[in-house]
Amino acid sequence: MAITLHGTRTDNTDLLTSRPSFMARLSADQTGVSSSTYTKVAFATEVWDTDSKYDVSNYRFTPTVAGYYAFNIGARCNSSTTNLIALYKNGSIFARGTGTGQEQTQLSIMAVADTDDYFEAFIFTTGTQVTNNTDDTYFQAHFFRGA
Repeated sequence: MAITLHGTRTDNTDLLTSRPSFMARLSADQTGVSSSTYTKVAFATEVWDTDSKYDVSNYRFTPTVAGYYAFNIGARCNSSTTNLIALYKNGSIFARGTGTGQEQTQLSIMAVADTDDYFEAFIFTTGTQVTNNTDDTYFQAHFFRGA
């Protein structure tokens, strides 16, 4: 059976390929975080990675497929005052979410990616650790539309 999408004929299996999606978590508490400094979060455990686009050695998502992506990042830090979570695109802050107290800080945003863009999750906290809590600490992205 063939399907027509935006004037392009394709089969059902093509709809399931080249649509990068991943979710990663911490493998343990990330300690030794420098207070009041942006620090990359060590999301070293993949929950899934449909196209092998998330690198657990450098905690970086490089989709290599141009398109629109939905990003979700959450973190719980041990600070009782300030916590920020930031999505970096190509080494610079793209967007950030804020929180106060020992609450989960989160960010949900859409971003456009070219074939050579990369994305990373960073935290800024007045604390010294990111807590390994599977309910609160995660990094994920999902392709939802071509560019």
